[in-house]
Amino acid sequence: MHSRLRHIILTVVILITGWVSVSAQWEEVPIPAPYSRGYYLDVFFLPSNPQYGWACSIEGYIIRTTNGGTTWQGSEITGAFLEYVQFLTPLVGYASGEAGVFRSTDGGRTWQDISPFDPNREKGWGSFWLSQREGLYFVGGCATGLQGFFRTTDAGQTWSVFYTSEPLSGLSDGLIYRDGSGFAVSSGVLWRTEDFGRTWRYYSSTGAKIWTEELSISGNSILLPTSGTNCDGNTRGVGSLRFSRDAGRTWRETPTGSNMFGTFLVDEQRGWGVGDDRTVLYTDDFGQNWTRRNCGIRGNIDDVWFINDTLGWCVGNGVYKTNFSAPKPDARIEPDAPLVELCEGEVLDVRVITSQSAIRWNDGVTTPTRTLTTAGVYVVSVYDPATCQSATDTIELRFRPSVEPTITLSKPAACEGDSIVLTLEGAFVQYLWSTGETTKSITVTTPGVYTCAVVDTSGCTRTANAEAIIRPNPTPTIQANRALRICLDETVILSAPSGFDTYQWSSGESSQSITVGEGGSWFVTVVDSFGCVGVSDTVTVIKLETRNKAEIQFASASDSSIVIPDHPIGTLQCGEVVIRNRSTTEPLVIARPYLLGNVFISIPQSQLPVVIAPLEFGRFTICAAAIDTGSVRDTLAIPDTCSTWFIPVRSNGTPLQFQGTSRCDVDVMTLVYSAGDAWRLSDPFPMPITTEAHIGALLVRGALQRDVQALLSDVTGRVLRQWSFSVMQGAAADLAIDVADLSPGSYTLHLSSAGVHLRSSTILVHR
Repeated sequence: MHSRLRHIILTVVILITGWVSVSAQWEEVPIPAPYSRGYYLDVFFLPSNPQYGWACSIEGYIIRTTNGGTTWQGSEITGAFLEYVQFLTPLVGYASGEAGVFRSTDGGRTWQDISPFDPNREKGWGSFWLSQREGLYFVGGCATGLQGFFRTTDAGQTWSVFYTSEPLSGLSDGLIYRDGSGFAVSSGVLWRTEDFGRTWRYYSSTGAKIWTEELSISGNSILLPTSGTNCDGNTRGVGSLRFSRDAGRTWRETPTGSNMFGTFLVDEQRGWGVGDDRTVLYTDDFGQNWTRRNCGIRGNIDDVWFINDTLGWCVGNGVYKTNFSAPKPDARIEPDAPLVELCEGEVLDVRVITSQSAIRWNDGVTTPTRTLTTAGVYVVSVYDPATCQSATDTIELRFRPSVEPTITLSKPAACEGDSIVLTLEGAFVQYLWSTGETTKSITVTTPGVYTCAVVDTSGCTRTANAEAIIRPNPTPTIQANRALRICLDETVILSAPSGFDTYQWSSGESSQSITVGEGGSWFVTVVDSFGCVGVSDTVTVIKLETRNKAEIQFASASDSSIVIPDHPIGTLQCGEVVIRNRSTTEPLVIARPYLLGNVFISIPQSQLPVVIAPLEFGRFTICAAAIDTGSVRDTLAIPDTCSTWFIPVRSNGTPLQFQGTSRCDVDVMTLVYSAGDAWRLSDPFPMPITTEAHIGALLVRGALQRDVQALLSDVTGRVLRQWSFSVMQGAAADLAIDVADLSPGSYTLHLSSAGVHLRSSTILVHR
């Protein structure tokens, strides 16, 4: 730390001034008999008018309020186990549970059974209604493993059903959005629909397959309660809350030690979970931490509903309304300085003194002591579990304004061997560069980020950074289109890499490539787009006082290729390569001719070597064996005294014809046009190549469309470029490979599709 920086220590003291009479957070509201004896499983308030509310019970009771919960009335569906209630208007609503689905058109006074028939006789549970007539009823899964999504569009007069099969997963609750998408939940499984609930698909696992009774969603947050250890959830004293912040893809699970049945999200960050043993839990940080807020609750709780941030209801053993009238604990910060100003880099230590153990800062810190290093407003809260109330106080940390230092450069960039001057702009009293220098300006010759710490007139320390760009000089490498040993009448092309602004050869030429026909040494000097200069290594060309001996005899003066006669697929056809020895004094030995592809065209090795006397002719056999109809191609390489001859070889596969007589004495004929695998690929042609190579491709089976990837590398294996082609099944495609800007020489072309290697071929580029 800089010597001028100091450590500021302040203490935040929060004092509880005295005990006050305890006031519970939840207030039980009176319910008239006999409905006061019910155990209520669901509570709902009309979003468009929260004066209207309903709750339903295990005993078939449905209570209702029209004045925001001040008074309640009730009705009964005899023997109905009711878990879910929802109203679309003050008059039209639905209830559901194990007894089925029921509809009311008079605000809940009377009910009509509209239950669908389930041949699997599974237990029904929750429902969800998009409108007064369109809704879903969620059935089954624990007994048979079949989840039934029952759907109606005529208020339950008729039903359709969509079944899924997920073993040991009881379907319980769901919801549909206005765009037709939606979610449903079963034991350990989140389901997804995109068509208003007509069909459903497995979306994600929420965890172990434990009974999950309710689904709460706000934005991308989803909150679920779990109960027990299996699909039915009957094991007592076991439960959790599962929270997802990414629309159900991943989950955080918090064990509660109680069976959990109800959840409600106020927004994406804040939510509630309720269950047995007076469990009422609250989170304001996406379920990372939960606070128990059950003051005033006397028994088990099964559902919770919030009308706004502070007005909420929960039901179970009784009906409860939030009561935030309890006095808050006193909170005070010392020293009495709501604002503290420091220099950048200084820190503020704070310490909370309170009789309460539940301490939380607005940025999530829960320790009583901490160090503040960034500007902002810090709010500390303490929570009193006796009253379920909290108290807060605030301190703001600011940093004094100072001159923002900037560094200017004498030039935006330099080449290797040059330098750049860095200057600190602004009025400062001290300078300290990352190089150790203490002057206002420094000179650098190496690239990198340079930092300067300055002290301004108010004593505050600031830093500035600047990057010095020192570009390396280019290192061109000369490439040759052939070996550097040449014979009489031969030349070699020397090429520098493309992309430079200027070229200057040691011979005085200024083109990218030069043609050399004599022995000697050459190097090239290049200048790149930044003006940086680079010089290549020297290459030496050796000229031999001799010539190539071979003279290939072609069948046609206009066709410099070897043609093997067409032949039926699956058969072998051979032809001859005829060579004349041009030498008048020395024999020509053809010892190791080879084929670049060597797949469908081959050279019988037993005939080699072929020795040809001076001025005489010699020959050897070359054979083709097509497996497909159409062209068969390869390139024949014949090493000679000074260089290698590369000669195109081609043939054609013709259909095989089979004739015979059927059992009905009818003549039949079959033609075989193809054999082999899914792909038909030709060799690159023509060979050698000047500007563009072509490959014929045919996809004969498998996918309707496949992509072919082409990768070109030089003789060292360095990848130079890549292409991608789309080929439709049954349609012949021409894959064009552009080599116009490549230096003359030998390259390798690799073809693959869907990760499977198809073929590698050598291509020769010639100018």
